[in-house]
Amino acid sequence: MKKTILWITVLVLSISIVATFSLIGCKEAEEAAEAVEEAVEEVEEEAEEAEEVVEEVEEEVEKVPAGTYTMKVGHSHTTSAPRHMSLLVFEQLVEKNSEGAIEVELYPAGQLGTEAEMLEQVQMGTIQATRGGSFDEVATELSVYMMPFLFNEPAQFTAIASGPIGDEIAAAALEVGIYIPATGDAGGLRQWTNNVRPIEKPEDIVGLKMRTPPIESIIKIMEALEANPVSIAYAELYMALKTGLADGQENPLVNIDDKKFYEVQKYMTMANYQIHPDPMFVSNDWYQSLEPYLQEIVTDAAKEMMKYNDTLMTERGEAVLPTMEENMEITYLTDENRQAFIDKCAPVYDFFIDEGWFTQELLDKVRSSIQ
Repeated sequence: MKKTILWITVLVLSISIVATFSLIGCKEAEEAAEAVEEAVEEVEEEAEEAEEVVEEVEEEVEKVPAGTYTMKVGHSHTTSAPRHMSLLVFEQLVEKNSEGAIEVELYPAGQLGTEAEMLEQVQMGTIQATRGGSFDEVATELSVYMMPFLFNEPAQFTAIASGPIGDEIAAAALEVGIYIPATGDAGGLRQWTNNVRPIEKPEDIVGLKMRTPPIESIIKIMEALEANPVSIAYAELYMALKTGLADGQENPLVNIDDKKFYEVQKYMTMANYQIHPDPMFVSNDWYQSLEPYLQEIVTDAAKEMMKYNDTLMTERGEAVLPTMEENMEITYLTDENRQAFIDKCAPVYDFFIDEGWFTQELLDKVRSSIQ
């Protein structure tokens, strides 16, 4: 390209010489030719200088050198949990596709604090990303996923979360400085465990001290069922159940297995009452500081990570059920009793819509997309 410009310039000047010979005498033409040669030399010198400038610019826009960015990612699950295993895939994809420009550092098992504390660190820029359950502080629209008995199976949820409706919900997080490149399944449908009695019908859960995370949807569901919500950090839940600080808790099978809650609980009800999203919360300031091609690498890796995560969650949930059956008394809800729970939880929907957490329109979009 650079040489082409130079030769075009020379060609134009040569044509000028020919034109000059046809219009003036030999002596004058010789003088004109010498002037043209001097002009050509000047053009060549300027072109060489331009080439040097272009080369410098090209060097500047080349991919950034290895290790330019560090991406610290914290979460509360153990290294054997699907969440961490899928993050290992994310780490590998980002470092490979960025040719080492982004170095991913994973901090599992609550090394960096509670889920709420890690989210705050992301917003402050101390770390670059986290995965966890502090949905309410990020985007209230995420609560639409967690309405009681909305989904019958995880695949219904993941199809929506990975599609245009999911993108619309994720975009709401930008208002608090969080970018969500992808949202996966946090563990499958959630179940109830406790140490007091089997939960077969709504009256069985009345009065039980049920541990709830700081997630408004769970709190409102427990209140609607007339249980007593108890706020306990996830990292402290095992001992709280063991000592009786809480009678029971709610979690998907993969979490119950990962934290070995079955060791300190007698009864489990396969309620399938709720599912949680697992968004990747990324500092938007950090994300915007990346070159566009690196932004694309991070986003694509997050989407691939979540596909792997969702597969692991389904497989792990099926694999650990025998462990639950060996260690706890399992109750499966009848259709009649399940409907009784659904009816009792109906006011939860009204609360979230009336309080403006999400719109009826968004809920209708989700419901109409469930297949």
